[in-house]
Parts: sequence; structure tokens; C-alpha cells
Amino acid sequence: MQYDLLKQLSDMPGVSGREERVREWLSGQLANRATGMTTDAMGSLIVHIPGLGPRVALIAHMDEIGFLVSKIEPEGFVRVMPVGGVDARVFGAQQVIVHGRRDLPGLVGSIPPHLLKKGDGADNKAALSIEESFIDLGLPADAVMQAVAVGDPVTFASVSWHNDHVFCGKALDDRIGLFVMLAALGQAQKIDADLFLIASTQEEVGLRGAGPAVFSTQPHIVLALEGTVASDTPGLKLPPNTLATCQGKGPEIRLSDRGMLSNRKLADFLIGLAASADIPHQVIVKNTGSTDAAAGQIAGAGARVCTVSVPVRYIHAPAGMARKADITHTVQLITAFLEHASEA
Repeated sequence: MQYDLLKQLSDMPGVSGREERVREWLSGQLANRATGMTTDAMGSLIVHIPGLGPRVALIAHMDEIGFLVSKIEPEGFVRVMPVGGVDARVFGAQQVIVHGRRDLPGLVGSIPPHLLKKGDGADNKAALSIEESFIDLGLPADAVMQAVAVGDPVTFASVSWHNDHVFCGKALDDRIGLFVMLAALGQAQKIDADLFLIASTQEEVGLRGAGPAVFSTQPHIVLALEGTVASDTPGLKLPPNTLATCQGKGPEIRLSDRGMLSNRKLADFLIGLAASADIPHQVIVKNTGSTDAAAGQIAGAGARVCTVSVPVRYIHAPAGMARKADITHTVQLITAFLEHASEA
């Protein structure tokens, strides 16, 4: 598995609405395979690989959670607003990059414990809100004013790494889905479909890019490829009727979430492919979260949809962690699907 590609995907910035660096990189990776390649009005990349069989769209989103510069204080401190779901508890004291006229490293300001009064109680134990937080770029105010503007995107400054067992990096929701797409395309011995690859935009702010992109391709089948929440770490308590998605058990084949009910025939076909090839997998019913499959399901005349996800720990944080075995098994399942799509 070419984890150097996942490292490149993870390390590059692409806050919702500012996915251009990811799109340019993907265009280069897919140029030799595509017959047609377009960028739609929402910024989604749509790649066509013609073939016989059903019209199939694999979709994964380019954008990541992050921030936009909303105000620059006279002293040069930078204020931001979150883009997507960011918990204030993972923001304080983090290293970030402000993508202004040039990429500028910075640090989210924090209050040392020495300066907290013992009698201040719970107020000082709570995380400072993102609205009240600030970024210190370590530059004179005039230099900040020249290099940074309101609206510039900000990302966490995490640098990815991996060992024999796991890959750790930022934006695995959903750069890991894009990686699975590329890897499966490279491994498939044949493409049993008229295939569209969609790298969508603005998923983290309401699945905005998926609908127009799927509508333009009018597929019969849409498979959303995702990095999903791994609920197998200490302290997490799920409702009694909820089965946890765990690492080490293969891809999650999702039957439902807050926005979608998978086409059961399609889901059963994926489950059957996994079983016949001895690919570990998890069949999950949930009523939280949503993916681009929800938007794709009702675009145009509608499509049969399902979501296949790699379980990722610490999602929507400065860095997430995925097991390489789960990534491999997800790639194997999507490869098998591409080779047998006309049977779905």
C-alpha cells in the first residue's frame, strides 16, 4: 500500500470551500486514467472512466474541518470561526497554520496554570470557547496585517506519521476515503462499470458538494467512501441499542445513519463480497452522522446508495488514527466491488 500518497493527502490543507490544493493534487493522480475530468461550480472534481455495466459513482470528500480568519486584532492576534464540527476542547494550545499570502505557523493561545487562581473553580477548568480564543503568529502586527486577511483558511499543523500498524494524521475524514478510492482503482483487474469518481466539496458543512456532482453524473449506484468514528476507546459510552464500530474488524458497511437508509440489495451485495473473499467487515446500524451518500441518494432521479468506511479514532481532532489492516481490507472490498459491479 502506498502510504506516501495518504501522507500527502493528509498533510495538505483543504478546509471546506478551500479544497483547491487537494483537487489539483488529485487531478494529477488521475489524469492518466480519466477520459473526462471536470470541476463543477461547487468545486467538486468529477472523473469519468467509461466502461460497460451500471453507471457507478464512488464519492469521497476533499474538505476537512478547520477555521476561517474572522478578525485580526490591532496587536496582530488572529481570531477565527470554525468550519465544520470542531470541539473547543481540542483547539486550545494547538499548533495551526494560517494559509494567508503564505503559509504561516501559529499557536492557539492558552493560559498557563500558574496564572489561574485556585478559587476560580469550574470556570477555569472549562475549555476556552473558539470565539474567545486567538492565534499567535509570533510576528509583528504590521507583518500579520500584510500576510493575513479575513477569510483566510486555518488548519491544524499536524504532520502525519505511520508505523507497521497504524497511520496517524489530520483530515482522515475524509482523505482516507480518497486514498481508498485511488488504491482500489489501482488494484482492480477490471472495471465492471461505467465509472465516475467524485471528489466532493463542503461535506463538513452540510453535504453541499455531493448533490450537484451526483446529479450531473446520474449514476445508478453511489458508494460513499469515508473515515468514520471508531467507538472503541476508553470512556466512550454508547446507547444500549448501538453496536460500536471498532478498529481491527475491517470496513464498516453502514445500513443507516441520520440522513440515509442504504439500499439493502446493494448493502447485501457488499456484505456477500466481503464474506466470499474472507474480508473482515462490520455491518452497522446507527442514527447519528451522515455522509455524501445521503445527498447522492436523492439527487436527480435518485440512486441506490451505501457507505463503506474505515474506522478512525479521534475524528474531527488535530489528528486521527486508523489501522493499516482496516485500510487494506476496505481497499480489498472496494476493489472487489469495482470488478463485480454489474452483479450488484
